[in-house]
Amino acid sequence: MRPPKFLNWQKPLFLILLGSLFLLCRPPGTEAQTGKGLDLWIHPYLPATELVNHFAPLAAYLEKELGQPVRVKIQSSYQSHIDFVGQNHADLAFMGPAGYVAMRRQYSPKPLLAKLEEKGSPFFRGMIIVPRDFAGNSLTDLKGKSFAFGDPNSTMSYIVPRAMLQEAGVTLADLKRHDHLKSHHDVALAVLGGYFDAGAVKDEVFEAYSKRGLRALATSPPVPDHIFVTRSDLPPQLVARLRTLLLAIKQHPQGQEIMGAIKGNITGLVPVEAKDYDQLEKMMRSVIGD
Repeated sequence: MRPPKFLNWQKPLFLILLGSLFLLCRPPGTEAQTGKGLDLWIHPYLPATELVNHFAPLAAYLEKELGQPVRVKIQSSYQSHIDFVGQNHADLAFMGPAGYVAMRRQYSPKPLLAKLEEKGSPFFRGMIIVPRDFAGNSLTDLKGKSFAFGDPNSTMSYIVPRAMLQEAGVTLADLKRHDHLKSHHDVALAVLGGYFDAGAVKDEVFEAYSKRGLRALATSPPVPDHIFVTRSDLPPQLVARLRTLLLAIKQHPQGQEIMGAIKGNITGLVPVEAKDYDQLEKMMRSVIGD
C-alpha cells in the first residue's frame, strides 16, 4: 500500500526538524570542526585587555595559516579556565603549569601542542618580592609579616612560593596575615603600596615593577613553562596542524614579533610531554595535598 499523500510533504519537514535538533544538541565548540573558527582561551594572569593584546598576533598567525577565524577569549578566573578546558569546551587553551597539572588531575588528559621556551630554556621562574627597604634578606624574615599571593591555582603566585616558604620553615600560620589577589600585577602593586610586606609574582611582572621599588627576596627553582593544549575531540589532523604551526613560529618571518607579544624573552615554542610536569605535580601535592 502506498503511504497517504500528506506524508510526502511531512517527510522533508521531519528531516529539517531533525537537522535543527542535531545542531542544538552539538557539544560546545563543535563548530570549530566545520571551519567556523577556533577560540583560544587564556587564564587571567594579567588584565584581560593586556592578554588580548599579547595573544592577538598569535591568533592572527594561526588564522591566516588555518584559513579560519581564531578568536582570543579570556576566562574570568583560573578555576573557570581549568574547568572549561577540563570539560573539553576549549578549542585551544594556554595554561600555566600548575593550572595544567590541576586540570589533568581533575579531568581526562588533553592533546598537548607545545610549551614556551624562554631565553633558550623550556623553564621559567618566579620571585618572592619585598619593598626595596625591607629589613631582611631571607625567607625566614617573613615570619610575622603579611604576604600577598595570587590565585590559588597560579604557579608562580601561589604553588611554587608556598613550596619555597614551606622549605624555609615558614608556614601560613607563621605569617601575620595572607590573602589571594586577582593577578600578578595586583600583588606587585599591593606590595609597592605597603598593603603587604611581601608577595609572589612571575619573573616578567617583577621585571616590570622592580625599578619602582621592589626587590627579589628569593628566586624560585626552574619550573616547566606554560603550555598549549586542545580539546580531546578536535580532529587529529587539525591537532597535528596546530602543533606544527606552533613549533614552526620560531622560523616564521614574524615569529619574533608573535612570540615577543606573548612575553618579551620567549625564544621559541618547543615539544612537550605530560611527564615534563610530573615534578611540579609532586610539589603541588606537598603544598595542597591530594
